[in-house]
Amino acid sequence: MKTYNDALNFLTSDQRNEIADAISKAETITSGEIRVLVVAASSVLPKFGKKDQKEALRRRAIKEFSNLGIQNTKDKTGVLLMVSIEERMVQVLAGNGINSVVPENTWPAMVHHITEGIKAGNPAQGIKVAVAEIGKMLSEKFPIMPDDSNELSNAVVIKGRW
Repeated sequence: MKTYNDALNFLTSDQRNEIADAISKAETITSGEIRVLVVAASSVLPKFGKKDQKEALRRRAIKEFSNLGIQNTKDKTGVLLMVSIEERMVQVLAGNGINSVVPENTWPAMVHHITEGIKAGNPAQGIKVAVAEIGKMLSEKFPIMPDDSNELSNAVVIKGRW
């Protein structure tokens, strides 16, 4: 299994473009918005216990959800897929509009797609599968509307430690 140590090299430029294209395609069938974020680490502290890592991951995802403007989507239908390199963890967060109609057990399957892609040495493929699945799922509850606009950038965001 390939080891990833650097958020900047986690995905190639071509892979980032492929993911942005997958997001664009997914958003052609839903009014939802999807963002992908890769961070070097979820905490300012070096590695620590698994429980603390999960909490740091959750806190960072909540902060980035806000920083990226995902909570501001028209119907609160934004989704964040965040990969944290140091913790080797993935977090999926969705807006309140989505959480009010989508079962909570939806997100672990999306995390699984991404982690399987990472384990297979092709994180972009895992992310693209998750994006496509999210697009399909959102299209059932939040279909594309005639007045829909792309509210958020589809580009993959890469960030360092806090």
